[in-house]
Amino acid sequence: MKTNRIQKAAACLAAVLITVGLAACSGPSSAGGSSATSTTITVGLSAQVKNIDPIYAYDFVTSPVTNQVTESLLQFNKKNQIVPMLAKSWKQVNSTTYVYEIRNNVKFSDGKPMTMDDVIYSLNRYREPSLASYVAWMYDSVDTIKQTGTWELTVKLKSPDALWKYATATSGTGIVEKSVVEKLGKAYGTVNGLPVGTGAYKITKWASGGDISMQYNPNYWNKAAGVPDVKNIIFRPIEEDSTRVAASTSGQIDLDLATPVDMINQVKKSSKVKLATIPSSGLNYISFNTKKTPFDNVNARRAVAAAINVSDIQKNVIKDAGIATNYLLDPETLFVFEKSTWQDYEKSSNVITYSPSKAKQYLKDAGLSSGFSFTMTVDSKTLNNNVLLAMQQDLAKVGITCKINKVSNDESTSQQFGSGIKNGIRPYEALITGWSSDFPDPAGNLTPLLASSGGGDGGSNSAQYSNSEVDSLLAKQLQSTSDSERTSLMTQVMNIENQEVPYYVYTHQNWLFTYSPRITSGINNASAFWYWNLYVKNFKLS
Repeated sequence: MKTNRIQKAAACLAAVLITVGLAACSGPSSAGGSSATSTTITVGLSAQVKNIDPIYAYDFVTSPVTNQVTESLLQFNKKNQIVPMLAKSWKQVNSTTYVYEIRNNVKFSDGKPMTMDDVIYSLNRYREPSLASYVAWMYDSVDTIKQTGTWELTVKLKSPDALWKYATATSGTGIVEKSVVEKLGKAYGTVNGLPVGTGAYKITKWASGGDISMQYNPNYWNKAAGVPDVKNIIFRPIEEDSTRVAASTSGQIDLDLATPVDMINQVKKSSKVKLATIPSSGLNYISFNTKKTPFDNVNARRAVAAAINVSDIQKNVIKDAGIATNYLLDPETLFVFEKSTWQDYEKSSNVITYSPSKAKQYLKDAGLSSGFSFTMTVDSKTLNNNVLLAMQQDLAKVGITCKINKVSNDESTSQQFGSGIKNGIRPYEALITGWSSDFPDPAGNLTPLLASSGGGDGGSNSAQYSNSEVDSLLAKQLQSTSDSERTSLMTQVMNIENQEVPYYVYTHQNWLFTYSPRITSGINNASAFWYWNLYVKNFKLS
């Protein structure tokens, strides 16, 4: 994640974290609904699906659909370890060379064998500028992709990239059938060009703006796994939260991957569903526009951070939707290597915590002893607005007036990624927003949010934060092959960020899934990176 193109591509994924909703969709119906003896499950989606071509599968609505049809070279297991999928083995030969042994017994859902030509073609599609893949940034460090044996693939990087290995376990290496893509052209992956993949399911029907129906693929290559309990899947768009919750608690849908926190009590009271709370790799935070008054003054940022009683907000507003923050840009789910070092750092890190008296001192240090006024931009989501109202009251106690600029979800997301920049400065003074790492790696949050290259149009550095030392440290950790060295470099980055406060992290997000008790396995033990490894073929039904 090193360029503006990277930051722009990441918009889809991070945005759904905080918006999870697009155009109106068809509501629930009894058709295809669950029953105790059915081998069909119905999944309620919080938005319509527009395109399930893997090169565009980069959000929490689209990815779970695409992943049932199209498979990647590798996959994450429940522990977020990289394990085989279409590549039966892989090795890192040196810091810039990766070799993959591709399976020779794979068929597409139309019965045609997967060839090395299909594999090379599929990977190069992500790199084709004219296609503008949402995950093309994953290939920014790639130099060449070549067949080096009958079933051997070698990827050479331009320079070491600690994050490349993770890309091959995401939809960023989804394999498609070359002849089908070439025949369908730009329609591939849309309602007018149904995709063909190697996955355990194939699409049988897709109603425009509505249900996507799938059935088990009898040509599925992994015979050792056996036929799944779930033979048919219906993905049903239900944008309205209350309608989707009603469909879930009445048994009309079996799974909701976007349960709204303000309706948790209704979910908990229903005997027809269970609730799974899964710690994520995501954050919710305030982005301070460091290029605009008053937040070009570090002490103004510190004053806001010290004035907010985050413990009360967590307890009374956020509740199950998040975990009490350590104020760090990385939650504990990203302590995936050198774990004890990260945990020690978490305990000893010097962060700005709640203290009204310190907030007033920061105001004095900023030359703003009498306080100041600013405007916070926020989307239309209920939770974000309730959090902001609580913050507004806390800030008023130390003389800071917080005005609220409520915009649509789409507008908030657009501004998060640089829309409206004039003379190099973003339009907002501060923005409530969120982010989640693409990979099980601490750099998955640090680089997108702190690299100065991401401050412009299309960038995810919504604070427009710029620090040459931070940029240097981030570049060094990316090229390091030592986990201990990378950890040392990244904690140095955090030390700087903790004091300069371009972001105020007020919670680490939880995933809230509502599911039918008939799904006995596959949901309640989902990982933080479920959007890459939630496969319905692994569900067990009672």
